[in-house]
Amino acid sequence: MDRPPALAFAILLLFAGMAVRAGVLSEKADGAKLRNEAFVEGSDGWRFLPSELRFADKLAAQDIGTMAQPAVDAISDFSAKLEQAGIALFVVPVPPKVLVHAPALGVDAGLAQSMRDGWNIIMTGLGNRGVRVIDLLPEYSAAKEPMFCLRDTHWSGAGIAAAVERLSPMLQEAGVSTRAFSDSATPWKHLSIHGDLGGDPETVKLRFPQTTSPQEIQSEVLLLGDSHVLVFHQGGELHTTGAGLPEQMSVVLGAMPEVMGVRGSGATSSRMQLARTIRSKPEYLRTKKIIVWVFAGREFTEADMWRKIPLSASGSH
Repeated sequence: MDRPPALAFAILLLFAGMAVRAGVLSEKADGAKLRNEAFVEGSDGWRFLPSELRFADKLAAQDIGTMAQPAVDAISDFSAKLEQAGIALFVVPVPPKVLVHAPALGVDAGLAQSMRDGWNIIMTGLGNRGVRVIDLLPEYSAAKEPMFCLRDTHWSGAGIAAAVERLSPMLQEAGVSTRAFSDSATPWKHLSIHGDLGGDPETVKLRFPQTTSPQEIQSEVLLLGDSHVLVFHQGGELHTTGAGLPEQMSVVLGAMPEVMGVRGSGATSSRMQLARTIRSKPEYLRTKKIIVWVFAGREFTEADMWRKIPLSASGSH
């Protein structure tokens, strides 16, 4: 049955409006580039990374599955290689800040839902390929505290804690002994930081566990990834030491996981670093039971490349 002309026109306007709204975040990123600014200003002190906004716009596109396919292929290949070596891989993509704090950029409810739907498509695609993916978006969206720093590209102390809470039972199921996370053993402290997105300093709440020694390493667990595994752990430009993801994991593991983190993109370079280690130490993987791979979710489409990386000592697949 033909639609009445008025209804057809209304539908056309609806899709036109969606197209306009779906490009708003990329327009904001373009504006920042023209102003030579490394951030997009939001409300209430929030700042956002332009490349993350470009990814968020792509999440709302109908072909997001196709755009993310190179990433899904590379990740599933990595997972399968580790599975053959008897190692469980847990993939932890950190969702974009704008997906959790969309109102800070004036994102309307329709676009916000479209972006979440796109994110779910990627998560489902990974799961369908047998990848153990930990989707933090539901916990982050329901959280009462900010899961990200206001003026920094990384997750907050609360965001790290939420990730560890999700990881803990899965580590145990994969055969690594864990213990309960005690708030009394890891009190919250306040720290003033200058975020990498500029602007005024902000105060963040962090946990500085005192239950384990940094020299005690749980060698069965490797924490691989980008600067999300280094922030509040490495110090220097990453703010402080003793309060990052490795330290929070040490509370449930009873010792520090081994850490292999890279600055910048964690899509391919972190796996390349692992491959180089295997070539120099052919027995390296035999000491591992679990690898937790953490990277910024924007890498699904914004990474320079998603290569399949050989993990054998010879460098062959």
